[in-house]
Amino acid sequence: MSKERLAWIPMGPGLWEGILKVGSPRIQKVSGRSRCTQAQASFALLMALGVANRVLNRIAVVPLKNYVFFLAQFQTFGYVVIYFAILFARTRTGAVTAEMLSVPKKRFVFIGFFEAASQLLALIAAAQLPGVLLPILGQSLIVWQFLWSAVLLGQRFGPEKVLGAGLVGVGASMAALASMGSSAGSSMSADPFYVALYTLAFSLPSLAIIFKEQIFADARKNLKGKELDLFVVNSFGSLMQALWVCLSLPILTSLRNIRLADLPQYLLDGGKCFLGSTPSCGSDCTGAPLLPILYVVTNLAFNIVALYVLRSFGGVLTVLGAAGIIPLTVFAFTFNLPLLGSSGTLGPTFLFGTALLVLGMLSYNARDLLPVVSKWLQQAKPAQQ
Repeated sequence: MSKERLAWIPMGPGLWEGILKVGSPRIQKVSGRSRCTQAQASFALLMALGVANRVLNRIAVVPLKNYVFFLAQFQTFGYVVIYFAILFARTRTGAVTAEMLSVPKKRFVFIGFFEAASQLLALIAAAQLPGVLLPILGQSLIVWQFLWSAVLLGQRFGPEKVLGAGLVGVGASMAALASMGSSAGSSMSADPFYVALYTLAFSLPSLAIIFKEQIFADARKNLKGKELDLFVVNSFGSLMQALWVCLSLPILTSLRNIRLADLPQYLLDGGKCFLGSTPSCGSDCTGAPLLPILYVVTNLAFNIVALYVLRSFGGVLTVLGAAGIIPLTVFAFTFNLPLLGSSGTLGPTFLFGTALLVLGMLSYNARDLLPVVSKWLQQAKPAQQ
């Protein structure tokens, strides 16, 4: 028989209840085996949604290729509504206090700008790149965060983090160079400009992460050791992101070769294309509305499940999931996918670069991973007896 132990778990059995009640936990008696089963199920769901999110992200921009700006703003303003709805519910349950809501909002202005610019640049570049390359280039976030933390915050890193960031950078570069070396017209060919643009896009959310870390650190002092609720940061960050989009419409529209006077018609046509109708320009919107809606729903579900796993089982399981999603996503893109086809043969250079990248992620988080994995193995032995 496995020993029972006391564990902190969110109130309520459902995922949504867990999200609304996170931060107001109660102690319940949970068997080690039951806890392990919950972790395994959550990990499997995280992996499945993570792969689906990456694949659907690339597929969704095919029918909306001419309306990427519309898709970006649909997500931006849609998430403001969703995050504030969850924040309101969590405030009603007492998980979010008045003190949490009164945190200074100045840094959220910068967070909103970085995330708005990143989202738009990433969607523009993603529409021009092979899907199999996207999860690889996305991990440049680790390298950017490493560089920004060292330059702006003066942080010093242990050898495992230096090695990890280096492996991620080398692995992503090898995979990108392998794609850029493919023959023109090949499903694996990649334009160097859009590779650079997609990589640059991830330098901005890494800056946003630094600002978020500062918000959490300051709130910890002002809240007398309590942790600031994540949905406070998500909600106000999304709101500022939406405001930045509104303020920068002249610049954003010019980048997409859209006159400001034509923006209402563009958004109307984008909405028609999103819903599967043919817009006035006659753009081919085959695959809408099913594929874009699937992507938006999956993206939201993935973010929620990732938060649930982070809060319920810790960051280690989340990191392992993120590392596992990469090779699975690369493998998924080798299949004949709707509107994309197959990526064809990936080649040894691309696969070796992917392997280096995954090793780099694990090395970067080794200091946190090793003690917890060792503890899991020790706990698993009595459960098997």
